[in-house]
Parts: sequence; structure tokens; C-alpha cells
Amino acid sequence: MNGYQDKRSAPLLFLSGDAADHGISEWRLRAPEPTERVTYGVRADPSRPVTRVAPEWADTEWDRTGFMLRALQLKYPQVAASHASAGVLYGLPLPGDCKDGQLHVSTADRNLRIRRPGVVLHRVADFQWTNVLGHQLMTAPSLFLQFAASLDLLSLVMVGDAMIGSWHGPRLCTLPQLTDHFSSRKSVKNRRGVEDALVLIRPDVDSPRETELRLWIMSVGLPEPEIHPQIFCQQLSTTIRPDLGYAAARLAIEYESDFHRTDRRQWNMDIDRENALEHEGWALIRVTSRTDRRMLERQIRSHLEHAGLSL
Repeated sequence: MNGYQDKRSAPLLFLSGDAADHGISEWRLRAPEPTERVTYGVRADPSRPVTRVAPEWADTEWDRTGFMLRALQLKYPQVAASHASAGVLYGLPLPGDCKDGQLHVSTADRNLRIRRPGVVLHRVADFQWTNVLGHQLMTAPSLFLQFAASLDLLSLVMVGDAMIGSWHGPRLCTLPQLTDHFSSRKSVKNRRGVEDALVLIRPDVDSPRETELRLWIMSVGLPEPEIHPQIFCQQLSTTIRPDLGYAAARLAIEYESDFHRTDRRQWNMDIDRENALEHEGWALIRVTSRTDRRMLERQIRSHLEHAGLSL
């Protein structure tokens, strides 16, 4: 989260009871404008913007979630964003059905009650939080165990790969930290699912599509490919690191989004990379969302068998 950042403006948030401290009279507080109620007891003053720091990748969902969280935490400083809301603020790859549009927060206070529209409170025993760009969020290891209760294996591995990877900035934690935290908890929902996911999580993954492709390759009985094998290419005088590969078979596999097709500069770079890999004796299989997976499996099997690898 400390990678490339943007500075954005957001309305000043304040407790209604602190209006005088911000130079806002009782009349202005009761008037429809310029202040507006965000949630009970918390106001926003658009005429007094403050500068907020946001990740470069932050979208409107990130802005909205962060704004609502900061407002709620003015009233309830003992809560931290959790579940899908923390996932949004961390920039984790979550399935669409995981997001319900509500603000999910957790607390260790068993007596706390929050009854507000759009807010879901979770009272948890595993309450560990950190501050990220002014937001109190559950730590990555604790959040990972929360997701284990609702995500399938593929989605949980995607989240784990993203947490220990750097595709949205510096990693949030390490695999040993995930494993150690899991081992330290006596009560974990879907314990077997967590164990299965931890075995499959890998560092240095660049995108959820890489995770999905790697797990699919393994699911059809093929050996697990190496992540980002390093190939020095003389034609480019540099080392190329394709998404996945089998060094013993000199086979590289890359997932390509539409950006690789529509951006002329990227398209030309891809051609140069493919030619350079071919010069080094490597074959490259390029995969898109429209690739026939049965044909892809046959291609990979053929390359591995030709290299004499046992399947």
C-alpha cells in the first residue's frame, strides 16, 4: 500500500457535537447546506475539502468505502474494516458475490452494538488491526481467516497470492505470517479449506489471472509450473520473466488481457519478447480469456512429453 499514491480531495468529516470546534454554528449545522449528514452523529462539509492519500489503483468503490469507514470510526474508534470492506481497501481480488455494498467492520468489544443502515458489525475474538492511509483495517493474516469462512478454494488462494505478492503495491504480509497466524488460532472456520489454500499460495504472483491459470493447469493433472522463470535473452540483452513456465521443457506460458491486444506499444513489445524467447529455444503459449482450455491442455502436454518429462 506504500507504492504509487495519489492525492485526492474529500469533504471534512466531523462529529456533530464538535461542530463549534470547526467554526460551524448551530444554524449552519441544522441547515440543509453546506454540511450533510453522513451517518447519525457525523457530518461532512464539502466546502472544506481535506487532502487524502489514496493508492494509484483506487477507484470509486475504494473512495466510497474509505469515506464511510472514516465517518463511522469517528463515532466508534474501536472498530476496524473487515471482510469485503477491508478487501476493497486493500485492493484484493474478490469475487463479485462477496461484495454486498455494505460496510463491514469488526470489533473485540462484545458489548458494542451498531444499528445503522448499511453497516454490518462483526464481534470477533481474532481482532488485530493496522492503520493504512488513515483507515483502521484488519491485518492481512486475520482478514485471510475471515475470508476462509465464505470463499471457495480458488478465491482464497487468489486472495493469499495477492496478500503476499506485489501486484497492488508492496506485499501485505508473508506466507510464514499467514501460516503462523493460522497455527496460533484454536478456532478457525473452514480449517481444512485454509490448510488446502496455504499449500497452494505462492509469492511473486502478478495477477489473479495468473493464479487461476496456475491452479487450472494443476487441476487437469499437469505438473505445477514455475512462477516467473528467469530467461536471459541475448537479442534484448535482458532477462525475461514470463508468467509461468517449465524450464526443463523450455516452455513459457503467459496470460494476456485485452490491453496486450489494444495497446500498440504493448503489442510490439510482446512480439519482441516472443521472438527473443524463440531465439533462446523457448516456446511461448499465449493465453487469453477466450482460449480453448482443452486445446491448451493438449499443447502443454505435448511440449512436456516432447521434452521427456513424466506426467
